[in-house]
Amino acid sequence: MIHEYALEPELVATWGAIHNCRFFFRAFGPGEGRLVARYPKKWAAKVWEAFQSGSELDRKRLEELLQQMKRSMVKRKDCCWDATRQNWLDNALTEHGRHPFRAIMARDNPQNFPDILTDEDLAGSQCAGWDIPHGITMKREATEMAAAVAPMLSLCRWVRFIDPYISKGKQRHRQSLSAFLKILGAARPVGPPEVIEIHTSGNGASPDFPKNFCKVIPTGLTVSFFQWQERPGGQRLHNRYILTDLGGVAFQHGLDTGAAGETDDITRLGSEQYALRCAQYNITAPAFDQAATPLAITGKG
Repeated sequence: MIHEYALEPELVATWGAIHNCRFFFRAFGPGEGRLVARYPKKWAAKVWEAFQSGSELDRKRLEELLQQMKRSMVKRKDCCWDATRQNWLDNALTEHGRHPFRAIMARDNPQNFPDILTDEDLAGSQCAGWDIPHGITMKREATEMAAAVAPMLSLCRWVRFIDPYISKGKQRHRQSLSAFLKILGAARPVGPPEVIEIHTSGNGASPDFPKNFCKVIPTGLTVSFFQWQERPGGQRLHNRYILTDLGGVAFQHGLDTGAAGETDDITRLGSEQYALRCAQYNITAPAFDQAATPLAITGKG
């Protein structure tokens, strides 16, 4: 649904040309499901080093494109980079072996690696490494639900789980949240998440529901619980989302697991939808009133 791409600086340096810029400006961002990896740390500087020719208009277009990419860039930590290697692609393949990218985009693919994409690959009607579906249908099983959002959860800095029925503390939500949190607690190329929030309704809430989730929180992770109530004439607390700094998805049925044979549709939020939902569940100016005092719980294993 939302994936990370490593882009060869020498390739991106050619994207200031108008026909390239028009295509790639719309190709990356949370609403498109494609995010650019900051690989290596001084990736943008390497793009400009490679930009040796072109008009002033090409330079301006490339500058705008890089700024757009940086707004939702994946910032890997402690990535593999050998400065003695002159070849960016060799370094990228080493890092890909440590924590895989969705794909590596480069000018050439001399050894025909399946995870490397070139301009020629994008020219076809279909390209498996490039084509990102807007929505998918999956079984309402914890492992399959987690797999659908694993690329996003493996790379985000903050995340908000939103479902009005989590507060009832039922086992079906504990199963799925355990699978989601397991991804956040594992080794990630961006390091541990900075913020994990659960947003739910205060109506019908089990009085000790946060404590019911203690055992599913991985050791060292802190999860903050927020209970809300709707304002008269305001936004309904109904839809289910997972929002992150990299984008968001909507679950049509719920964040809980279902009975055997049940499926659900997950859709990626467009840019405007994503911005709206992030604003509504921003704890500094939420669209709801507090129904209980927020509570933070740290996993102890």
